[in-house]
Amino acid sequence: MNLKQKALLEQGVFYPRVVDPRVAVEADHHFAAIALIGKPEGWREEESDADVEPIETWNELCKELNDYKGTSVLSSEMLCELLVPQIQKVKNETKADEKDVIFTIRPLVKILPSAYQQKIKFGQIKVSYEKWLEQVFDPNRASSAAQQFWLRHDYPAVLQRWIDVFSIEHVGLVVADEKNREFLFETFNQLLHLKPGTLKQFKNVGTNRSLTIDEGALLMEVNRLYRKHRDWTDYKIFIREGAAKYLTDSDNKSSETQKLVTPQWAIDAALEVTRKHIEQIKALNIRIIGDVDSLALASVPNGENHIPDVIPVKTAARMFLAYSREDIVKRLPNDVLFAEVKIRL
Repeated sequence: MNLKQKALLEQGVFYPRVVDPRVAVEADHHFAAIALIGKPEGWREEESDADVEPIETWNELCKELNDYKGTSVLSSEMLCELLVPQIQKVKNETKADEKDVIFTIRPLVKILPSAYQQKIKFGQIKVSYEKWLEQVFDPNRASSAAQQFWLRHDYPAVLQRWIDVFSIEHVGLVVADEKNREFLFETFNQLLHLKPGTLKQFKNVGTNRSLTIDEGALLMEVNRLYRKHRDWTDYKIFIREGAAKYLTDSDNKSSETQKLVTPQWAIDAALEVTRKHIEQIKALNIRIIGDVDSLALASVPNGENHIPDVIPVKTAARMFLAYSREDIVKRLPNDVLFAEVKIRL
């Protein structure tokens, strides 16, 4: 939606942009959501109040939403992590006469490899996919990995939290059609009363594809070593929004490279959870667009992963190509830029 703001506004739909206060550039609603949650972005070796995303980020976005007199949109997957008091804050502080909450959902079995790789790209994972899956599906959910995953992906619980605040009549669910990538876009075009094709998949924007085994192994080794020497800000600039983004925003990978596969036991566990989720979601009696039963029919490649000790030179070379002077300067925090200017002056 960020890239279609002008087209949306012409049709009476406002998608406000957020300015990341640390770098003074436009960002998505992710930052406002983590401000509501009250946590920092990414990881910190020693978390402090100064690391937490300032609540002003939410306040400024909320003001923009309230100032617009037509349909306004707030959108971030991080909103799934809000607890009831934080959801109540969203309801109380947004002033629209009518507020609808619409979730999208994909098959849990497909979320697993995607969620794991997102953690790699945020520098939050140092263990293998198999070990992470064992933590996620531990019945006690004792690990931080399990707690973080299910806070967002225990779909009935997420829906119930929002129903408790907004009521059944104002919470809905759109089930993604894995065979039709345009389904979600066209569904939201209809929900927002937009012209067909207003929201659509961009072809010339980064693909954000999955990591290959080689790429994942490379970033995993970076993650194991990085915190010994640098902090999150450096990681975000050079790895998260540098090397990792460059790798997955391009299709320049060998046809012979392997992708992450999921062990059969984890697929079975995910499908078992999914079947329970489907029944719980149906029992909520909310509006559902799409085929919720299809969530239990999804499949992913299964097998064992063999993590290489050696990676192709081309993979390493593509990682170095991520660094351009213009992009790095844009990502540098304001305090870093001001300090450098002061030194040079």
